[in-house]
Amino acid sequence: MLLDHLPAGVVVHDQDSAILAVNRAAQRLLGHGVDEVIGKFADDPIWRFIHPDGTPMASTEFPATKTLREREPIADLVLGVERDHGPGRTTSIRWLICNAYPVFDAHGHLHSAVVCFTDCTELKSAEQALQRSEQRLQLVLRGSDEASWDWNLLTQQLYYSPRWWDMLGYTADALPTTPQLWSSLLPEGDRERVEFLLKQVLASEEDSYAVEFSMRHRQGHYVPVLSKGFIVRDAAGAPTRIAGTNTDLTARKEFERRLTESANHDYLTGLPNRRFLQDKLALALAASAESGLCGSLLVIDLDYFKNLNDTEGHDVGDLLLQQVAQRLRTTMGSNAFVGRLGGDEFIVLLQPAADGLDAARTEAARACAQLREVLSSPYRLGRCSHSITPSIGVTLFDGTGVSPDSLFKQADIALYEAKAGGRNTVRFFDQSMQRAVEQRAELTAQLGAALEAGQFELYFQPQFDLQRRIVGAEALLRWHHPQRGLVAPGEFIDVAESTGLIVPIGDWVLREAGARLAAWSDDPLLAKLTLSINVSAHQLRQPDFARDALALVAASGADPRRLVLELTESQLAENVDHTLATMLALQHGGLNFAIDDFGIGFSSLSYIQRFPLASLKIDQSFVRDCDSDPKSAAIVEIIIAFARKLGLESTAEGVETEAQLAVLCAAGCTSFQGYLLARPMPLAQFEAVIEAARQ
Repeated sequence: MLLDHLPAGVVVHDQDSAILAVNRAAQRLLGHGVDEVIGKFADDPIWRFIHPDGTPMASTEFPATKTLREREPIADLVLGVERDHGPGRTTSIRWLICNAYPVFDAHGHLHSAVVCFTDCTELKSAEQALQRSEQRLQLVLRGSDEASWDWNLLTQQLYYSPRWWDMLGYTADALPTTPQLWSSLLPEGDRERVEFLLKQVLASEEDSYAVEFSMRHRQGHYVPVLSKGFIVRDAAGAPTRIAGTNTDLTARKEFERRLTESANHDYLTGLPNRRFLQDKLALALAASAESGLCGSLLVIDLDYFKNLNDTEGHDVGDLLLQQVAQRLRTTMGSNAFVGRLGGDEFIVLLQPAADGLDAARTEAARACAQLREVLSSPYRLGRCSHSITPSIGVTLFDGTGVSPDSLFKQADIALYEAKAGGRNTVRFFDQSMQRAVEQRAELTAQLGAALEAGQFELYFQPQFDLQRRIVGAEALLRWHHPQRGLVAPGEFIDVAESTGLIVPIGDWVLREAGARLAAWSDDPLLAKLTLSINVSAHQLRQPDFARDALALVAASGADPRRLVLELTESQLAENVDHTLATMLALQHGGLNFAIDDFGIGFSSLSYIQRFPLASLKIDQSFVRDCDSDPKSAAIVEIIIAFARKLGLESTAEGVETEAQLAVLCAAGCTSFQGYLLARPMPLAQFEAVIEAARQ
């Protein structure tokens, strides 16, 4: 009765290990009834015991077997019992704590063995769950950059994880694990800041904090760290413990450094970019204002760099830019700062070191001369060699009354003047340049409104044949400026070209010319005239210029055969295939072409014979001296003979004297225009001249 009411299982074996008795708890725990186990030996196959690690236990290790064999008690042995729940059902394991005792008779002979065991399945499950949790935690910590630590504020005991030590290049516990350790590894500035922060947090009601600092590595360098701490407080709110993690920020700091470098440096050359240069220039201006010393800003542009890109490809152009950057680095000393603005523009900042603007100008001029020499030397670009020249704009500064943006604008203005002055030259900024730029900007704004306001007008300069009969006219654009009066195209066409306004202005000219021809078509004399208009390179580059021009002429009702488009030689040489296709499309629509200012361009004769031309216009520079300079006269004769051989008309421009006209007539020129015969005139006056000729 006593055994049956015990909560622990009890099994009694005889000296041969056969079971003599088993109580109810044992039957329940082992999963077998008394009839099944009485008389069974300890090594019977019905017993399936396993070790705590889950491996099967040999029968020689069973508690009863071992106690009978060794005649010694066994204490607190943990084992599992596999229990079979029947066909188609899974087995289960019940975990037991076993104690076994040998029993001896009065003569000391082994009589039996008693095995007692208690159920510890729940305890074992909790232990296994804890182990799994710890394993998961270890895996997470092992695969993480987080270095955990724990600080008991009451006992001053500290725990640093292996990752914490590894982050600093130490093996675990290589240094005394004291509260002073982490503090001693901080640089002095960080130590004071972090200790102050920690005191504040502990004195407050905060339960967490995060702070960045550096810790000294075993090799001497410092590791940037983000430390996060979580504070445990007692019921009264007093801190008792801090636990947290340290994260190595080295990779993040390097990424941030590279990101900053990428944002502030040019990807191709590695030089600082415009954004960084503005900050550097602001510092230079502040230093100049404080010291009274002067410096200069140089903006460098590579002449005709686009030609290299177009002919050799962008990869070769990039190679040239990299070599230019390298030459700038090696040429300019420590007192200079080099960068790239973009494209083929570079910058050199000569730091404020000159005593006065005159000295700064001298130093800048010396630097420009050196740069022109260095940058003009041939470049080896793969299998080819290439030479290029720089244009340089310079502005000086003394740190007062100017901003970085203003300095950049001044240097750009000076650069523009250097390029306009023939390139491969240097220009220093002065206020007259600024005024010219402001006037240009004002002119640009006014020009944009002029078309809408109807301020443009066509003037007509008659063209005459050998008998001095009017055979046509050149339509010339004039601008009726509200303040300046009549403005000739030489003063505003460049602005229109650079701003793109030349396209709508050119469309207006084409529309007006078509309207004039249509209006003249009913008059027997006017209907025979041709009308010439100038077409800009910007217009010709438009992909749909031929289609749009033919549409404008058709809408006007004009006979396209009476309209002549005048192009320059340089336009024919630019993008030859596109230009030729555009001209052929226009010729197919009935329009004619003349080369304006022939003889001063650079196109080859092979270009001339490829294009559908009707006339050559002899430049007035040759006409002006044809009666006094044998060379000019010879050039005029050659051009006229060349036109005649190609079946083209020849028109002389700028005829101002009877002597010039006589030379031209003798050479066989077919038509003429110039002040000797007639000046450009408004439409009404031109039509009056035609009427007078009729009379």
